[in-house]
Amino acid sequence: MSAAPETRPDHRAIRARLLNGLRLVTAPFPHLSGLAAAVRLEIDERVPTMGVFASGRLLANPGFSARLSTEDLVFVLAHELLHLALRTHDRARGSATLEFNYAHDYIINDMLRHALGLTAIPAGGLDMPGARLKSAEEIVLEMRRNGTSMQTRTQVWEGIAVTVEQVLGAARQAPAGSMGDALDAARERELFPESAAEQAERARAIRDLAAKGMILAKAMGALRGQGTGSGSEQRTIRSDRGLSRTPWHVALQTWLEGVAPGERTYLRASRRGADHGEVVMPGRKRHSWRLSIILDTSASMGDEVPRALGAIADFCDMAGVDEIRVIQCDTTVTSDETLSPSALAEYEISGYGGSDLNPAMAALAEDARVTAAVIITDGEIFYPQEPPPYAVLWALPKPSASFQPPYGRVVTLETGASS
Repeated sequence: MSAAPETRPDHRAIRARLLNGLRLVTAPFPHLSGLAAAVRLEIDERVPTMGVFASGRLLANPGFSARLSTEDLVFVLAHELLHLALRTHDRARGSATLEFNYAHDYIINDMLRHALGLTAIPAGGLDMPGARLKSAEEIVLEMRRNGTSMQTRTQVWEGIAVTVEQVLGAARQAPAGSMGDALDAARERELFPESAAEQAERARAIRDLAAKGMILAKAMGALRGQGTGSGSEQRTIRSDRGLSRTPWHVALQTWLEGVAPGERTYLRASRRGADHGEVVMPGRKRHSWRLSIILDTSASMGDEVPRALGAIADFCDMAGVDEIRVIQCDTTVTSDETLSPSALAEYEISGYGGSDLNPAMAALAEDARVTAAVIITDGEIFYPQEPPPYAVLWALPKPSASFQPPYGRVVTLETGASS
């Protein structure tokens, strides 16, 4: 918690109070101790309330800090540390920067309210009861759907009540990175040009501390809720293969048959059903082909991946798929490799973080050989709004009323329903 000594007496007193507040945060939240000790505190009037950079530089407006009671100060400081713990900066990029910042604000505040037993959010903070039980993606989608009527505030702390649409409209007119409390790297370089060279290195160190803190939080059972951070976890999973055929299996098979290359011919009888009955079905003239799979490796998908991969591997065997290109993605592409269907039996999954499939879908769009892709996801994702240059099958573990993509076919693992 080191920083240059403050020269103004009132700033020195505020700084001492903030440092004490960071120490108090670690009592109810010991998993934040590493981050509390690592942040560099700055008293700075250039921010309206409080904000934190990915490098761990924590900016506090002196007037705002002085107005907070000790209890409210602890809440606000814990909130800022949780932005680091949940990797808000890594996910809040591009056009969705402020939306993700606000979504994490709702989630963090509801988590803290629940953990501390509060009835209201201090300092006029953003408030969405039950947000801790939702993913950031789900909240962002809700903000986009209901922007004209959904109430929010002009800023994270001490904001004026407005609609989401008004906030996002103001954000388009404001300097990049100037709104929200998860402050971006460009803004830090602008405000602190003398330390720009060390910024990336400090951000990496903070990410390491955040990962350790979240491991401790999981061990303690703290901060339960849906995954909101960018993942770095790896697991080797065993695909569930040869299970009973469900309507989902039938829907998947129909789609695979439709996108597989090669025409049907009676010169090659189908092997499916050859062991029973007297009807000879036309087989497919042999063409070697590769199927592409995008695997949403967000935290909420952990239990569903083996079932989905096993079913796809079974049908790839029957449909004559020689190779499977598997792209794993949470908020970034964590793996891109080509496998045989049998290789999916034991397969290492990387990520288990957030859900933004734009990078993976863009990677497939750059390959002219790609004609079809299966996207295994729970639907709580970001994805391109324009259809890609290949056929898409969205394979969801469970039905999702909110997931209605403008292209592709949707099937669900539980019911086999398709659209």
